[in-house]
Amino acid sequence: MKVYVINLDRATQRMERMREILDAQRLDWVRLPAVDGRQLSQEEQARWSATREDGSLILTPGEIGVLLSHRRFWEMVVASGEPGAVVEDDIHLAPSAHEWLREADWLPHDADIVKFETTGKTIAVSRQIVSIGARRRLARLLSAHLGFAGYIITPLAATRLLHATRFVERAIDHVVFDPSSTIFHDCTIYQTIPALCIQDQFLPNSTLGLGGEIERAWKREKKKSLPQKMLRELHRLYGQTRFALAGSSINIFGSRKNVKLKFPA
Repeated sequence: MKVYVINLDRATQRMERMREILDAQRLDWVRLPAVDGRQLSQEEQARWSATREDGSLILTPGEIGVLLSHRRFWEMVVASGEPGAVVEDDIHLAPSAHEWLREADWLPHDADIVKFETTGKTIAVSRQIVSIGARRRLARLLSAHLGFAGYIITPLAATRLLHATRFVERAIDHVVFDPSSTIFHDCTIYQTIPALCIQDQFLPNSTLGLGGEIERAWKREKKKSLPQKMLRELHRLYGQTRFALAGSSINIFGSRKNVKLKFPA
């Protein structure tokens, strides 16, 4: 299986680091030049992002760059006719990653996407675990699991995403990996257990200082009033409680379970 590494042309040190990591695991990989959204014209940016009431784009230039970079990846997967894996250039890779990423013959027949990253947060997966060999397990992803730093996609799913993302209203990881999106339910998405990669920014003891180049749209939203903040907090607490109960081990009637994906250092 081919592994694609998304990397900006100016980020040469990141690419050298990734070269060492991937070569050490003897993976078949290729660099995929990333799209720098900040270098796009306003017209080109507006082609991909919906707008707010004031006419400003919902997506930041960085988020548009991520969208277009992954669309390039999907195009390459479709052209190859084979499943492909993608990683971003700020990840740490688990020592066992080569057991998953060298071949694609272990993919479940119904899999559209297999996500193999973690951000260290708790997610919900199906209680039905698929074992594909020693230390390798999969489960259907049932909750939001944001991030786009490591996943496998089939040509059929890549084709569908190319058609579905010609114009978006949210960052691409929300479009694909959030249950509030129709794409999430249209695709069969699995999660590897354990995770195979983690971005440097989510690793507690990392000293590399990678990541942080992409400004998220929610960070630049206008400040909310006190009543709005209180309402948002109530919604958040309600959602957390509902999530915890639905995936709790004491919920014997539930079809999901909550797991905190660990990254094997």
